[in-house]
Amino acid sequence: MPPLDPINLPIVTIDPTFPAVIGDVHAGIVPSEKFWVSCYKTAQPSVHAKIQAELDDKDRNLMHLKAIEGEVGIQRGSDGVFRVACPPLGMQPTPVLPPMQEYLDPERSNPQHPQRITAFDISPDSTRFATGFLDGSVFLYPVSPFAPVSIYPAHGPPSQITTPPTAARPHLSTTTNLQFFRSSRALLSAGADFSLSILPADLSPSSTRITPTHTLRGHTRPITATVILGAGHEILSTSLDGTLKFWNTSISSTPVLSIPSFASQPILSAALGTDQMLWCGLQDGSIQLFDLRRERPAFRCAPSGAGGVAALAHDAGHHLLAAGSTAGVVRMFDTRVLGADTGGTGEVTSFVRGRGGIESLAFVQRAQGEGEAGGLDVVVATADGLPYVAAVLPDGPGVSAELVGGDCDAVRCVRARSVEEGSGWDVWSAGDDAVVRRWRI
Repeated sequence: MPPLDPINLPIVTIDPTFPAVIGDVHAGIVPSEKFWVSCYKTAQPSVHAKIQAELDDKDRNLMHLKAIEGEVGIQRGSDGVFRVACPPLGMQPTPVLPPMQEYLDPERSNPQHPQRITAFDISPDSTRFATGFLDGSVFLYPVSPFAPVSIYPAHGPPSQITTPPTAARPHLSTTTNLQFFRSSRALLSAGADFSLSILPADLSPSSTRITPTHTLRGHTRPITATVILGAGHEILSTSLDGTLKFWNTSISSTPVLSIPSFASQPILSAALGTDQMLWCGLQDGSIQLFDLRRERPAFRCAPSGAGGVAALAHDAGHHLLAAGSTAGVVRMFDTRVLGADTGGTGEVTSFVRGRGGIESLAFVQRAQGEGEAGGLDVVVATADGLPYVAAVLPDGPGVSAELVGGDCDAVRCVRARSVEEGSGWDVWSAGDDAVVRRWRI
């Protein structure tokens, strides 16, 4: 059965300074101001508009947002979220979410010459995050609490990182992957120098350079993905050398098991399934399943023809596997069918928007509203710098929200952490502009 034709999703882009524009008008700093909005959909003319923000003549707490060029509408809902609609393209109101926080390291985020973030992770307890760079360095920073948000929040200056970071240089070249251990007190890093390192992840009150507690060597090409099993002594890694390697740090600093991929295809991504199964995305566009209990490959689906599988995410509760390709296509699979002896491919749907390759994926559970069931979304990081949230279940695919705030620099990593008391999710991103952004959805 051939792969499904991907559904083309619309794109909304907006002036990243629009919250500051609206905030200045609401504060009375300027009587009115404009910002731009653009909407796109494949094979249809794009729509560009200018929106004028001004206060009501009588009610100075009432803001009017009027399209003065182009047929686009934008309104702020009772939930405080701004939504953009574009009737000519049939686009329903789509939330445009500016970040709640931005983190910049002044030494690394010079807008003229940013030192691109190539790897990122947020700790399981959400108290710290780590960034990796092209030069093989890794930095640790504390997470700051949210500041109160006004009815018309001004974006203001990003949250500057003033606490000196904890620093390390575990790799000779690009840091390709970062993953915190379950305790949040240790960090696993992978590099283009074929090595893995385990770093202490305690935040130091002053600038401190740390050294790895373990260095693991055995791959012969850059490492692309890592998985930490159980308490942390057992680690899986994948590489462009076409192997999956199993490590036990309590026994050895060399791999205790190595399993080749199909035809030794370079492995670009990985996601842990259930019952000791690991899904891996291959450069030829196929997905391979490894049975870790039997120490062998279990299944491989045919290539899709949509580029290599550069990103994978697995949601065990809904039996869904999301696969993002270098050609920008996201394919959704039912893992109960994918790999089963049913003759079906397991592909549920697929979608694409723009031409940017998929860099990273993360599932988030949509909150359950009164009288309605909760849903499932997937956060998509793209090389064109237009990250978004796609609705998957129960209705989909569709754009659930645009994650705005950047300036079209590639987004390399996304992570999602649930917020306490079921009040939503924190979504984090990092990429080529060396800025870490945090949204609440």
